[in-house]
Amino acid sequence: MKRLVSILLGGVLALSLALNIFLWGRLSSQNIQLRSAQASATEIDELRRQNQELQINPPSAFNSAGADGRELAQLRNEVSQLRKQAAEVLTLRAQAGEAARLRARLATATQDLARAESELADAVKLSPEQMQQLKEEAQSVQCVNSLKQIGLAARLWAKDHGDVFPPDFISMRDYLATPKILFCPADAVATRVSDWPQLDPSSISYRFLNPNGNASDPAKPLTTCPIHGHTVLSDASVQRQ
Repeated sequence: MKRLVSILLGGVLALSLALNIFLWGRLSSQNIQLRSAQASATEIDELRRQNQELQINPPSAFNSAGADGRELAQLRNEVSQLRKQAAEVLTLRAQAGEAARLRARLATATQDLARAESELADAVKLSPEQMQQLKEEAQSVQCVNSLKQIGLAARLWAKDHGDVFPPDFISMRDYLATPKILFCPADAVATRVSDWPQLDPSSISYRFLNPNGNASDPAKPLTTCPIHGHTVLSDASVQRQ
């Protein structure tokens, strides 16, 4: 009986000890949780306080961000200015190239002018007799060219009119480019005209030798210049004097 009581008493003590251990552990856990909750509450209070301070006094990071934004805007403005300057440089380079080409053309024109002045100076050195001779030679060459055109126009007219030459110069107006061809540059009497309606016998320097003549004889004289003595034949060739 005593042994049984002793056993029961020991069990009660063991159970009491186990219960105390369990309660102590539970209290310890709750104490830790409480401390953690208190720490969290403290941290929350601290975060709230810091938030209030941030609202009242923004940190330098925000100010720095504002400064960075202004600096970025300034950099963008500088980049824009640099782009404009680069475009201006390209324009200036193009203008410089054009200026170089113009200088080259000006240099060429200057050289041409210098040659012309030199030739003119040489011409001025000619005597009046030599100058007159050159003028007469130039007029004679121009007269020959006019007679060739008259001869060709007469042959074309003859082909269109049964191989017969025209009766006069005015009849060839559709075959001659201008009535100026009928004027010899050495003629001091005839009046040079530019339009066909103005043409009359006083505006013609040449003589028509074979009006309404047969165009089959190529050696027959067709037109002559009484000033130079040149004659165009029926085959449009010119005999110079």
